[in-house]
Amino acid sequence: MSVDVEETLSRELRAVADGLSVPALPPLPQEPPGVARPWQPLLVAASVALVVAGAVAVVATARGGQEPAPAPPQPSPTRSVGTLPRTAPTVPYVVDQRLYVAGAQVPGTWWSVRGGDAGWLALRTDSTWWWGRGSEPHQIAGQHDVPPVISPNGRYVAEIDAQDGPGLLTAFDTASGESLGGVPIDRGDPQDGSTVSIRAVTDDGRVIAQGTDTSLLWLPLEGGATVDLGETAPEQQFLAGTPTGLVVTDGASGVVDGTIGEPYLAEISDSGVLTRTGAVPTHDDVLVSPAGDWLTWTAPGTTGGEVTAVAELQARSVDGGQRVTLTAPASWGFRTRAWAWESDEHLVSPVVGDGGGERMARCSVRLVSCVLVDSR
Repeated sequence: MSVDVEETLSRELRAVADGLSVPALPPLPQEPPGVARPWQPLLVAASVALVVAGAVAVVATARGGQEPAPAPPQPSPTRSVGTLPRTAPTVPYVVDQRLYVAGAQVPGTWWSVRGGDAGWLALRTDSTWWWGRGSEPHQIAGQHDVPPVISPNGRYVAEIDAQDGPGLLTAFDTASGESLGGVPIDRGDPQDGSTVSIRAVTDDGRVIAQGTDTSLLWLPLEGGATVDLGETAPEQQFLAGTPTGLVVTDGASGVVDGTIGEPYLAEISDSGVLTRTGAVPTHDDVLVSPAGDWLTWTAPGTTGGEVTAVAELQARSVDGGQRVTLTAPASWGFRTRAWAWESDEHLVSPVVGDGGGERMARCSVRLVSCVLVDSR
């Protein structure tokens, strides 16, 4: 049997109204006869409005009506109104095997480039290594079984010359190109995995070389002294140098997510003693911004094997207070191990298109956004 909801509701509301007992109003000043009291129609109107509002709500519910939509959520505190500049990156970069420095293309074809304000280090497609301060390149002589490494600020470059017999660990200053000297070093054996590589060069000129059987701190700016890190920092594995310290893992704590031990940031003294300064996420790759405020990383297992590009990069303030995800522009992916901090807000990277080809992209950790930019 069908029921008229509105008719039933009307009868019930009339019954409720008839049964209401309204208390008398307090005495009011006498008014001349024939003068309407303005509060009377207002009171009636208010009562009717309340009853009608309640009736509308009940009828809407009976008819399956919806409650008013909630207010839209406020923007995330990590996002801010603004736009990203689409000009070419201000740091050296390689796109489609072309190297650009200070607004000029460097002759040759190139695989990669690293560096800072004071200089850059790049690998050509013929497997030779080059360095420079502006757009003029300088080749690093010698044979290299392991890559040279540049300090985060671009001031110092260290290399292991793969000469016959023991290797030679050397370094030079990119401000002048002058050598900082060298010390003999056992290069290890690639057959048993004991190859020694340069793990980090700090902004103050300290050099760390490490392999399975070797862990050495060299101080070319302090008379060429060396320290055995196997004694001062036993079990510690050095991964990289950053503007805010070394990335180190504790080899004694076992393997965590494919990384030896939990990674952490540390300062190192001339005597080879480490002081922990902060935590670092477990990662495949990690990069810290110039002032040490932000870091970006890829999760363990993300960039190994044949992976050439990733859709996302994780970013976090070094103190751990903020975290964002940077997503490449639609139909593009960040080329692995090629991203670089342009400033403490902006990250730049070559991006690979779904259909091939490369462009450059710029991301903002403040806007949590990435856009394609001028690639020259």
